[in-house]
Amino acid sequence: MSRLTSIACMLALVLVACGMMAAQTLDVYQVTYYDNNIPGAPLDSGTVRVVNPGVTGSPISADEGTLCANIYVFDDTQEMIECCSCPVTANGLLTLSVQELTENPLTTTPFRGVIKIVSSTPAPTCDATSLASATPDLRAFATHLQNDSTRVIPFLSVTEDEFADAPLSAIEQSARSSATSAQAVAAATTSAKSRSSNYQSLLI
Repeated sequence: MSRLTSIACMLALVLVACGMMAAQTLDVYQVTYYDNNIPGAPLDSGTVRVVNPGVTGSPISADEGTLCANIYVFDDTQEMIECCSCPVTANGLLTLSVQELTENPLTTTPFRGVIKIVSSTPAPTCDATSLASATPDLRAFATHLQNDSTRVIPFLSVTEDEFADAPLSAIEQSARSSATSAQAVAAATTSAKSRSSNYQSLLI
């Protein structure tokens, strides 16, 4: 391969990388997992904490630096079972238990699964079905209830780590919005059939 060809290949790779980055929104999308989620258990299977570091504003700003924590909960078969969108003002802390995030599932309460969070600005309110205004910089942490199978007597311990960052692709962004809208319709249909106003598949 000639030197010119090598340079051309390198430039092509750079252009492809730049194109991929342009198609992705960075620092707005985070993921973690949950496990050992048993309804009514004395120990919660996990706690999710979301922090607004105040990068986009301050408590004395007109909008109080508010960011939306758009939360999507999945079971271990990759099905979204719940979602919500919660405002978090600058320097604010949002705390939710995994049991709270899974207490009104579209199907059955999952034992394990995945939690995704997308950070956005209100447009004009927080709405998990619309991620057009995805904006950095929420930070999220989660505790996990771990089962130590190496012990003779079952033993559960709690660990905590930060959500893992992932680039928000246009495909994922569209999927979250459309799936959430579809889930809202399914929830409304189920509620009408059951004649129960307290059954919701969404927290919003």
